[in-house]
Amino acid sequence: MSRNLACLVLSLTLASVTISARGLEPIVDVNARTWERGSGTSVEPASWTSDLAGSEDAAADAFPARHAHCTPIYAQADLLYWDRVGSGCDRVLALDTNVGVPGEDTVLSSADLGFQYEPGVRLLVGFRPDPCHGCGWCCAWELSYFGVYSWEAGAAVAGDNNLAIPGTLGLNSNNFYGADEIRADYDSELHNVELNCVKSCCLDGCTRIDFLWGFRGLALLEDFSLTGTDLQEGSSPYDVSTESYLYGLQLGGRLRRYCSGWAVELTGKAGVFLNDAQQRQIVYDYPNDLAIRELTGSDGQQAAMLGEVGVTLIRPITDCWSVRIGYQALGIGGLALASDQLDFNDTFTSGTALHKDGWMFLHGAHVGLEAQW
Repeated sequence: MSRNLACLVLSLTLASVTISARGLEPIVDVNARTWERGSGTSVEPASWTSDLAGSEDAAADAFPARHAHCTPIYAQADLLYWDRVGSGCDRVLALDTNVGVPGEDTVLSSADLGFQYEPGVRLLVGFRPDPCHGCGWCCAWELSYFGVYSWEAGAAVAGDNNLAIPGTLGLNSNNFYGADEIRADYDSELHNVELNCVKSCCLDGCTRIDFLWGFRGLALLEDFSLTGTDLQEGSSPYDVSTESYLYGLQLGGRLRRYCSGWAVELTGKAGVFLNDAQQRQIVYDYPNDLAIRELTGSDGQQAAMLGEVGVTLIRPITDCWSVRIGYQALGIGGLALASDQLDFNDTFTSGTALHKDGWMFLHGAHVGLEAQW
């Protein structure tokens, strides 16, 4: 009996020495979420403690407050304000027929078209099937969407019966040769949907890294209109529309670091996609909106690539809600851009080719809210 009591006392003594040597004494106060390390004390916001709930058991065991307050559902909603760079290859759109010197008679080109910053929206919903432990493959599933709906660019040149579009198409038309004005208008919208599996790892009490992999789909829808106006005969359009549908898989990572009441999140993604693209075009002319090129076009597939990076600052405002503000950049190659489909030849096969090697670069700010339940 005395031997067993002595062993018990020795075990308790060794355990006390071990805890003192580590200098870490957890105060399991679920409401305060307070931790004492050595002689210093730090309080961690509830929204942060719940945020790491989907990580491995080791992280949960090291931080019981997080483990006790796991959150199975989280969501984000951001307003976007993004610019677009890239309006296709630099194509000549209008010439001054009075100049007559190739290269010096250009008065309007696609390089004169510049997109502006436009608003958009991004939504994300995440679900942790086993929020306090995770699983062997995924700690969470995330479904997200973003869209920018109204990128617009336009430019015009005025003359006095001396403007024309290039090629034989202009020579064989009325309102596109000897015109008083030629105007170009470019409209574009982008939609993006993602379904990602998230595998989370806690590097320490303040840092978490998420490994992402999943499906991504994008739709780029564009309209380009080149309008020739003769003050005596009226206006006639050359209309082009394109659709690029990208489907594929992506890999990525996300690093979140908590410090001094803030969190900073770095994100990177990349993927290879199949672009299922198409283009349609038609050319009207005077008189009576005569179609000098009937509706025509083509379809095709193309490999496309995407890369994305972003940084976001996060500030908790309640136990559930946080404010988000950041910057994001996105590059896509292998697209069928509307301006690249212009064909100023006038033959039986004109307008039937599909050019699908365009690119564009998107970047801008976002601000929004993040919640966890």
